[in-house]
Amino acid sequence: MRTVDTESDIKKIERERALVGVYLDNHYDPEKLEWILSARRGFDAHVGAALHLLIPMVKGNYAVDSFMDKHQYGIELARLFINRLSIQHGDLPCIAFRTSNEDFYFLKLGGKDKNEVLKILGQLGDQTVKCSNDGPEDPDKFRDYVNMCAANWLRKQRLLSVI
Repeated sequence: MRTVDTESDIKKIERERALVGVYLDNHYDPEKLEWILSARRGFDAHVGAALHLLIPMVKGNYAVDSFMDKHQYGIELARLFINRLSIQHGDLPCIAFRTSNEDFYFLKLGGKDKNEVLKILGQLGDQTVKCSNDGPEDPDKFRDYVNMCAANWLRKQRLLSVI
């Protein structure tokens, strides 16, 4: 997991050889974000560089990835994407994945309990690590490949929403 505080940060990370998703929430109740943040060490050890889950955070007096606190959630950056993608309140929280330019698909996490959310993240991590091991080395080709694999897996799990 990595924190971001600008859209340019996101676009820079999206050029890496990885599946990149942005956690988006209306932040009415930060409980789900807390679940995600509490899974950080296990998630990072599991997926390595194959999957970057980006968390919008307001940059404080700390290095951007050294500290994550649910109260520092970057709602302004999240709202930029939520509004641009016309994501409805009932679909939040979600993880949005950019396939190209302004084409996205997303994984809805609303209505799921902690165990379901963590299970979905773990299974998505399994899929992404497999893609990282089997996929093309070229970052651009890999992003196309991993997005196709992730979207297909999410569709089979009935978790995919397309924007």
